[in-house]
Amino acid sequence: MQSNVSGVKVAMYFLNLEAFHPTTGIITGNHSKYPFLESTDGLFEPDEYEFNFSRNFPFERIELNEGQLFYVSEPNLLKVFKNTTTGDNKILINNIKPIEESYTKELARLFYNGYSAGSAKFYEEIGQTFLSLALEQKKQALRDFIAYCHTHLYFEGFAIPEVIYALGYIQAALVKGFQEYSNLKGLKETEQVPAVVKVYPVVKMPEPEVKPEPVAEAPIEPAPPQATENDSNNHISLRYPATEILDLWCALLDVQLCQMMQVPQAFSSEDEIKALLDRLFKLEGQEQIWPVSKTLDYYRMAPGYQNLLCLLMHATYKLNTTYLKVPQLKYCELLKNNFSPFDTYESVNDIQRNMTKKKDSAIDFVHKSSGTYAKKAYQVLKKVPTYILRS
Repeated sequence: MQSNVSGVKVAMYFLNLEAFHPTTGIITGNHSKYPFLESTDGLFEPDEYEFNFSRNFPFERIELNEGQLFYVSEPNLLKVFKNTTTGDNKILINNIKPIEESYTKELARLFYNGYSAGSAKFYEEIGQTFLSLALEQKKQALRDFIAYCHTHLYFEGFAIPEVIYALGYIQAALVKGFQEYSNLKGLKETEQVPAVVKVYPVVKMPEPEVKPEPVAEAPIEPAPPQATENDSNNHISLRYPATEILDLWCALLDVQLCQMMQVPQAFSSEDEIKALLDRLFKLEGQEQIWPVSKTLDYYRMAPGYQNLLCLLMHATYKLNTTYLKVPQLKYCELLKNNFSPFDTYESVNDIQRNMTKKKDSAIDFVHKSSGTYAKKAYQVLKKVPTYILRS
C-alpha cells in the first residue's frame, strides 16, 4: 500500500477517509467554523514522534456512559476526554471559555464513531495482500502501518467534526495494528499462528485465521528509521512560501525589537538572513530566492535570543507542516546545532519541552515593536493556524 515518488516513500492508507490526505495528513481547512481547544497549560503539541514498540499496551481506556469504550494514545485527546469539568477544568474553548461536560461527550461520541469504523475496516486499510504475506513481511508491514498512523494521529485543537471522526478512525487502526503485531512478533515462520487471539478487545469481531506457509526461518529485522524530509546536511525541506519565511526571520533585523529584548543586534542585512535560512532549510518546488551558501558558521549570539529563535523556528515548523510532515524535534535540532544560545540545553528534547513557553513571550515583543521588520513578521505569525494573536 505504498508508492515511491522521487525516492520518497509515500504511504497510501485511508484514501476514503474524509478530512485526511494520505501524504499531508489531517485536513483542517475549515477550522474557522468550529471551536478551537487548548489546555490551560498551553497549546496542544505533538508528543514523541516515533512510536514505542517496546511498551506492552501504550493506550488508555476511555469508556462512555453508554457502555461504549475505546483506547487512546494521542496525548491531547486524552487531555480532553479525561478532563474534569468540575473543580480542575483545564480545557478552554477559543482561549476563553472552559469546556462543558456536554460538549466533551459530544466530541467523544464523534471520536467513537470514527473509532468503530476504523476497527471494522482495519484489514481493508492495511491492504488485501497483507494476509498472504510471509510472517516477517507481515511484521514489517505492521510496523510501517503503525508508524504511519502514529505520525498522523495529532490533535492540534481544531474541534472539526470530520477531524475528530478521522482521528478516531486512525486511532482504531493503530490499536488494531498494534494488537496484530503483538500477536505475531514472538512467532517464527515455522510456528502456527493461533486461530483467535484476543488481546485488549475493543470491538468484538472475529479475527481471521492466519496460517503462513512454512519457509526457512529468517532473522527478525529491526524497523527502519522513520523517513524524514531532511538531506545529508541536516537541512529541512521547506515547501511553505519562502518569501514569507524570509519576512518572518527578518525580525532578527528589527532594531527596536532587539532593544526591547535587551540583546545586541546579531544581523545587519537581509543577505545575512538569507544565508542563515540557506543553512537551515532547503527549498523545494519553488523559486530559489536566497543564494546557496557554503558557510559553515556557527551563530554565536547573546543568550537572550533564545525566546525569539524559538518563536521563529516554531512558527516555521507550524507553517511548513501544512505541506510537509517533519517532526518538531528536527526543527529543535537545527536550533541546537546552529545557535549558541542553546548551548545550555543538554538535549533537543529539552528545547522542545520549553519551546512553546519561550515563543509565547517573544510574540509579545514582536507585537509591541513598531519596526518595519517586526510588523512584517507579525503578519506572517498571524497565519500560523494555532496562534491566537491580536490584530
